[in-house]
Amino acid sequence: MGLAIREAFSFWTGHPYDLEVWVRTGYVVAHGGNPYLGAWPAVPGASFGYQTEWLTSAAYLPFWPDIFGGTFWFWERVGGGNRFVLYFLLKQGPIVGDLLVAALLYRYVLRETGDRRMATAALSFWMFFPYDILISAIWGQLDSVTTALVLAALLASEAQAAERSILWGFGIFAKWVTVIFLPLEFFRNRGLRRLWPFVGLALVGALTAAFFLAAHWDLSSVTGGATSSTGGGGGGMNWVQLLNLPILAGLLNAHPWVSTILVRLWIPACIVAGWYAARWLRTPKAGQVLRAFLLVMTALLLFRGGVNEQYMLYPFALLAADVYTLHPNRRAFFYFFVVIALGFLLTNDVLGIWFASPAFPQTFTVAQNIDDSSFWGTMRFDLLYVWAVLVTVTLAQLLVILVRDDPSPRPWPFLLRPNRRTDAQLTTAVLPDPSPGP
Repeated sequence: MGLAIREAFSFWTGHPYDLEVWVRTGYVVAHGGNPYLGAWPAVPGASFGYQTEWLTSAAYLPFWPDIFGGTFWFWERVGGGNRFVLYFLLKQGPIVGDLLVAALLYRYVLRETGDRRMATAALSFWMFFPYDILISAIWGQLDSVTTALVLAALLASEAQAAERSILWGFGIFAKWVTVIFLPLEFFRNRGLRRLWPFVGLALVGALTAAFFLAAHWDLSSVTGGATSSTGGGGGGMNWVQLLNLPILAGLLNAHPWVSTILVRLWIPACIVAGWYAARWLRTPKAGQVLRAFLLVMTALLLFRGGVNEQYMLYPFALLAADVYTLHPNRRAFFYFFVVIALGFLLTNDVLGIWFASPAFPQTFTVAQNIDDSSFWGTMRFDLLYVWAVLVTVTLAQLLVILVRDDPSPRPWPFLLRPNRRTDAQLTTAVLPDPSPGP
């Protein structure tokens, strides 16, 4: 049923910018071009958005551009010129990633609890998880595949350092984000095993070089994507969004070195988080690897710019694994986090209106008119600042929860008011019993 829901949305929905970039990247690669060389025009018979604008291709290593190219090549031969078949095919990668995440959640929960019903509940949760369906099947983002690789590394035993490093390498090749786990991998290993993270990096370099040589592309053209991944860009779901406020933007323009530092804060943050979390892995206590993964991921999300909605799939999958195994009382915090992230997503993407633009181009015009409106457009941007603050505070609370290993935290807004039940219990415990004695 979860798969059927995703496929029902797959062929007629999509982000008007991102899916259009996948289409143009696929066209260029399928026709022997180098997608990293510049911007590309609309593709007749396949494009649906930004028809008069040239868009840059996907800023990833060649894994996804080659997938898009193979998909476009296949569509040209079997799609009958129907562009909705192309959109359907382009969505299959993220949807397969969803299935893998659900299956790996099942395996992890079953291994940790031995309870097949609980494992099935975790699998079912992910297959019907609205946020994931929005990101993968409707938006068309690619992070579900990398999320599956993170869960696969979570399932690897402590002795499988080589296997984990290879998974991290494939993750970086698919999308850079798993590079954040290499410091953790380095600090958790001992002796010569500490070299395995460098093997993962070497794997990325070898795969990239092999793909570029096979396609006869200039290897130097990939540096733009690497620079983009390192800097992260502005905006996003955390405090970096506030740097777009005019007063802060003016200060940063006057002192560009500050921007250089801020956009790379996530690098030392992930290194420190990896070093700190590695200490937890020296004890046989259950769930410590999952706790360490969550801490490193939270450090990334808290300090990096350009943390967009799709990045929340990583902590949500890890939190789901945590809730269905060791910490069911973290469920309230987990759901609160999801609601906050969903609020940002719906605000940023104009209530999801423009996701229907592949089938109904007028919805994109409606979304643009809302953005251009002096009232609704201003309200939308102001709300994004509010959501960014809420997400930042929630991420900070998650960091504290993980460091303290709090088994049953309350979402932070509820910490601002007294716990009435606890106050009543304290009163009963302090006051003498008014009932007469025997």
